[in-house]
Amino acid sequence: MNEQRIAVIDLGSNTFHLLICELHQHGSWVTLLKERVYVKLADGGLEFIYEDAIQRAIDAMLRFSNLIREYEVSRTRAIGTSALREAWNGVAVAEKLSEVSGIPIEIIDGHQEARFILGGIKSVLPDMDQYGLIMDIGGGSVEFILFKKDIVAFAESFKIGVAVLYDTYHHSDPISEIQIQSLEQELDDKLALLIKLLKKTSVYYLVGASGSFEVLYEVLPKNITSTHWAELEITGIVEIMNTVILANIAERRKMREIPEERIDYIVVAYILIRYLFRKIAPSKLYYCEFALKEGVVEEMIRTNNE
Repeated sequence: MNEQRIAVIDLGSNTFHLLICELHQHGSWVTLLKERVYVKLADGGLEFIYEDAIQRAIDAMLRFSNLIREYEVSRTRAIGTSALREAWNGVAVAEKLSEVSGIPIEIIDGHQEARFILGGIKSVLPDMDQYGLIMDIGGGSVEFILFKKDIVAFAESFKIGVAVLYDTYHHSDPISEIQIQSLEQELDDKLALLIKLLKKTSVYYLVGASGSFEVLYEVLPKNITSTHWAELEITGIVEIMNTVILANIAERRKMREIPEERIDYIVVAYILIRYLFRKIAPSKLYYCEFALKEGVVEEMIRTNNE
């Protein structure tokens, strides 16, 4: 076993992620392996995790536990988020996954999830003098964090993840205007206080940290100044999202930038991002590949050094 190697598993509502890294001096670390498996725990809603999703989760955890042994990892943290904390059988599913993999699972609340996401992003994104908004779109929830340097003005998790919105509103192919209006009405209701705060605060930039923003990263012109984040050109972004939103599934499959696993959920994800752009009109957009699991790594390093 290598004492300098640690692993983090992010058990998301749509995707399970594994990060294995090696610690170096002065708190730095390098990535040895990143894996992701689409398990779709929230397929069918957040209230209950169904048997086929449980089996996909078991298969993913067994794969991850084998990789952790192969890399001789000394410490592992597995973090359960929205689907595991919201489903009435979520705790039982987490216990089952721990039993088959031998890896204890922590189910965290939305505030802790937002804190880890912020920690991961701030570890690589330079400090700026203006307020920024982090938006991390998951399957079961979306985290919003309003911050400036070391000031955190708002950090909250909302149950409007893409699996939830898809199951509730995306009932035709392509999605209908009535369905879009109903979805946006829910966003008006659930995000009213946040939007009011954002308009009062004057948000200068948006940081996207999820697979949905990764798709935008693939299609938008970008200024890459780091291996972990990039500034995306926002001119024409709404038109690009509209093309995807109005496309049927066959047309979306022809769009090479959209992975097959995101073909279904990308429509509601883009409606969500478009909604935010229309409400706050940020001057800049950044995509950051660091988020929850990197924030957990940073905390593991801090606690190890204390």
